[in-house]
Amino acid sequence: MSTDLSPSNEQYIEDAVARGVFHSRTQALDAAVELLKRREETIRQVNQGIEELERGEGRPLNLEDIKADIRKRLAKESEPK
Repeated sequence: MSTDLSPSNEQYIEDAVARGVFHSRTQALDAAVELLKRREETIRQVNQGIEELERGEGRPLNLEDIKADIRKRLAKESEPK
């Protein structure tokens, strides 16, 4: 399958591969698509949260729970795949 990228994006990928950030163009593009998926999911979750708040379904924030959740997510993301 062919991918058409703007010249500046193509150059960025080539540079990232040359710097060793990615092993290949395919790996760079896979990472980009994964980030787009995460972005889409984040937007969906934010919109869902806004709708819940508008319906009065909000609850107070617990900062310690939020910090613990962030630590878990960061640990999971740093695990070897």
